[in-house]
Amino acid sequence: MDATKLATDKHDLNEAAEKLEPVMDILAKPVYSAELTEFLSSAKSKNLRAVVDIIVWGWGRIALGVGLFAFFPNPLAYVIAILFISSGMGILVALSHESQHSALLRSKKWNDRVGAWLCAYPVGSVYGSSRAVHLAHHKYLNTPLDPDRHFHMEEDKSTPEQFANYFIHLLFGGQLWNSFVVNGFLRHRASNSLQKSGSQSSDKTSSVSATSAPSIPTEPVVVLPKHKVPEVANLLPVQMVIFGLLWLVTGFWWSYFALWLAPIFTLGTFFGYLRGFIDHARLTDDDNKLAAGRLISVPNPSLWDRALLTGLDFHFHAEHHFFPAVPHYYLPQLHKILQNDEQFRDRYLVRPTYFSFLRDYWKQINLGAGNSAR
Repeated sequence: MDATKLATDKHDLNEAAEKLEPVMDILAKPVYSAELTEFLSSAKSKNLRAVVDIIVWGWGRIALGVGLFAFFPNPLAYVIAILFISSGMGILVALSHESQHSALLRSKKWNDRVGAWLCAYPVGSVYGSSRAVHLAHHKYLNTPLDPDRHFHMEEDKSTPEQFANYFIHLLFGGQLWNSFVVNGFLRHRASNSLQKSGSQSSDKTSSVSATSAPSIPTEPVVVLPKHKVPEVANLLPVQMVIFGLLWLVTGFWWSYFALWLAPIFTLGTFFGYLRGFIDHARLTDDDNKLAAGRLISVPNPSLWDRALLTGLDFHFHAEHHFFPAVPHYYLPQLHKILQNDEQFRDRYLVRPTYFSFLRDYWKQINLGAGNSAR
């Protein structure tokens, strides 16, 4: 596709977005209560808390897993170690996500540096590309312009076979292409082409279709800062350091592949996308009004939820979508405020646990498959 046909300005995108099905007035600006206004003015990032989250809850869990296997290099210890490492990686991904919203550290410069080099690059995430995609997801949630829409919709996960195939595919590295080739190289090339063509022919723009989702990786809503070298190259020195440290600690040269790459490409991807699906997926018997915006929170996750799917306070996903600049440790308080405010309370669903949704969703798609077979 010609790059000039993809060039589009902010006016064109906003005009196209207005034609799409509204997202339950989520983008509308309600009148904030005095309590909410006061809360938002004080809910600022805490540098010390970020340090504790990264070192203790993120890298600390990883260190426990690596240490366990270093002292007891046997199959059982390996399985337990992988669970600890995957959990720690999930925390780092979540903190990288928080930095994408400039909510990790107070300094913008250090927020991005720490989010990229200590949280994203170690777990194989291309920070800048991931941020551009994620911010577009927030802006165009529930519309065809959302670049993450296909991860959250039920259409290709609506039978037991589809659901199992989708997540088994992720469990065996099915996200490799998107994570490294698309986010690492293709988005970089497409974004540079868009910017170049836009500067040469600013009068040649095209509106975005309001009826069909943009193709990956050339969505005009995902534009990266211009770089001569793809950002994915930054992962190489970080991975080399981790390779050396794991070899040094365990005494096995292959520990990097067994303890690091394996969880990134298997459990880490699987649990990450499973949680992402639950954060926006709907059940047929959900309240239509509350479910209209596909915003969901799980205020009281189970122990299994916390161990495998959500760390820290990121299970308050609806609250995060309403106010993405609020750091995660304020989200429980924000949830209480929004639940006392009808303008917000009626715009999102509250589920008991993550695994209770999976149980109900599995029953739903099995029942649907059974009915269609009759």
